[in-house]
Amino acid sequence: MKSLKLISLAITMLICFVTAAQEKTITGIISDETTLPIPGVTITNQNSKATAITNFSGEYSIQAVKGDLLIYSFIGYKTQRQKVENSNIINIKLYPENQTLNEVVVVGYGTSNSEYEDRSYARVEKRKEKKDISQALKGKVSGVQVQNNIGYMSNPSPIVTIRGVNSVSQKNEPMYIVDGVDAKANQMAKINPSDIQDLKVLKDDAATSIYGSKASNGVVIISTKNELYKNLTEKELDKKLNIITPIPAEPTQEDYDTFVENAFESPKTAPLSTFSIDVDNASYTNIRRFINNGQEVPKDAVRVEEMVNFFKYNYPQPKDEHPFSINTEVSYSPWNSKNQILRIGIQGKNIPTDDLPASNLVFLIDVSGSMGEVNKLPLLQQSMKILVNELRAKDKVAIVVYAGAAGLVLPPTSGGEKKTIIAALDNLQAGGSTA
Repeated sequence: MKSLKLISLAITMLICFVTAAQEKTITGIISDETTLPIPGVTITNQNSKATAITNFSGEYSIQAVKGDLLIYSFIGYKTQRQKVENSNIINIKLYPENQTLNEVVVVGYGTSNSEYEDRSYARVEKRKEKKDISQALKGKVSGVQVQNNIGYMSNPSPIVTIRGVNSVSQKNEPMYIVDGVDAKANQMAKINPSDIQDLKVLKDDAATSIYGSKASNGVVIISTKNELYKNLTEKELDKKLNIITPIPAEPTQEDYDTFVENAFESPKTAPLSTFSIDVDNASYTNIRRFINNGQEVPKDAVRVEEMVNFFKYNYPQPKDEHPFSINTEVSYSPWNSKNQILRIGIQGKNIPTDDLPASNLVFLIDVSGSMGEVNKLPLLQQSMKILVNELRAKDKVAIVVYAGAAGLVLPPTSGGEKKTIIAALDNLQAGGSTA
């Protein structure tokens, strides 16, 4: 009898232990201090190392057991920690990181008030390693978002949002001041980072109290060495920065094959599928180009899978000998509760670029008259400049042209001579017929 009691007690304890350690799904919404949802927040289970990221509505879902510690982190906000208890729903509110506002300076083109310096500006020191001024704004002040906007535009400019999606202006674009002169985003993006003396961000009441209602979305203030752009008009600023206003290409000049959505396949009859690690993502940029030019988007130019593939998802790197990692997530379809959506993310192994052997590149460029449209030779020149900025001194570049002109434009030149290579690219002109 005593043995039976001991066995019964052991079984009871085992059941309790299994129940206590049973994994469950934790869901919730992450919001900021104004209760707006925050997309892109990383949630990490410190015990199991499982991770999740909030969607555009700030929602997340992660597996955990009672007693696990969940860590909520996002750039510009204080990291929060929450222990899993009995509830399956954990909503978290993140607050701006105070440290980003410790180093502050008030600059109004006139006087400075020390009593007013605690929350007005976040000083952003210019760093030599920054290749783009807009990138210096990332992560420096809570609420600032910077998105590259290259697309098919010959004069690309970043999209900067200082106060999020609920800004007063429909475009959410901040005001730019360069050496005391109003500037546009594409002008700001063309300024050489090495010419920058100081870069600051002003938002909320501090912005409108100095610059009025037109600064309701914040102000980005740039001061250059020796005030290179002081007292210039908009046209003079464009000329000094070598900005040429592009002529938008009409959609009628482009052809798109009719795009037909794939029909649903039953796994009973089609159980196999393939996935590519090297994916296309041009549709997103192409559509953004049409929208920025105020043009109608051809429906067959919209490729949903390419728009999904455009973004980086921070998938974990493959481990050990595996060439890629597989990441899956299942949820119910928001438009049909009878269906479920399976997201499959494949992450290939990143190859380190520090010790790559020297490259010897030859650009063979068509400069015939048909290349004169803004989305042809000008786009090609802009793209190649981006490549040139990534070259090392041990790399070499040569440029040869054909069609309207023919011959050697640039002999093999070290990647360290970027100004020489870029000058050669700028001198290319379209004209003549295709030989």
